[in-house]
Amino acid sequence: MSIFQIVITKLISTVLAVIFIPFSVLTHGIDFLSSGGHTDTAKTNVVGLGAIFRSQGMTTDGETFYFSSKTTLIRTKLDSKTVIDADYSAIPDELKENYGIAHIGGLSYYDGFIYAGMEDSKVWDYPIVGVYDAETLDFVEYFILDSETVTRGLPWVCVDGETGYLYCTDHSKQPTKLLVYDTANEMKFMKEIPLSFSVPSIQGAEFHNGILYAATNDETKAIYKINPESGEVEKHLDRNLLGGEGEGMTFITKENGKTVLVAMDMGTIFINAFIREYPAD
Repeated sequence: MSIFQIVITKLISTVLAVIFIPFSVLTHGIDFLSSGGHTDTAKTNVVGLGAIFRSQGMTTDGETFYFSSKTTLIRTKLDSKTVIDADYSAIPDELKENYGIAHIGGLSYYDGFIYAGMEDSKVWDYPIVGVYDAETLDFVEYFILDSETVTRGLPWVCVDGETGYLYCTDHSKQPTKLLVYDTANEMKFMKEIPLSFSVPSIQGAEFHNGILYAATNDETKAIYKINPESGEVEKHLDRNLLGGEGEGMTFITKENGKTVLVAMDMGTIFINAFIREYPAD
């Protein structure tokens, strides 16, 4: 992003922040009144256009956040609001024209790159893993997964920072297994891991202490823990969000050394995004 673009973006963000103050109050009020027993310990509210750019996946390199919408990628400070860099047209023309890709989903940071689940939305012929440079947000490469194995698009991917293996599920609504690919070997398929029970509508996932945590858009927008060796599933917590939509998640270590789970959701009337903190363990 050029200096001019940064200045303009900050100016627009400042003006919009003032304009959307009443909407911020409104969405906080709705969130409070519609609470089914929220379990978050802290939250940031992004209202208006900013929410559009924080409406799908999220991940972190430990120092900044990355957010996706259906067609964009942005990078922010850990306040979730201050934009450092942005690509407002993050799907390359090649993927649009050749494969009909129209949707960026869940993200995962690994070794200087952002891995993104990409879809030819509601067609499901081309589940694609897109790879972006984490520093510049430039598109680097892509890999097409087998649509007979990944049967209903690719709404999320997650890379295990210890092994470099990329994880996704075989079906986006009621998956029965984890699928594992090797990022160091041209996304070679490695294995499948049957789940002890289906984790519905996963929107994003990250590893923490060797366990895969998956954020969902199920009835309570719950977050589940999945053992990547055995496939054993257990519920970690219910977000208890009434209305809106559960989105992606990640983990961040705070200045006090405490690690927290950070998860995103679209508000009840879809004009804002909440970035909430939850216990990691």
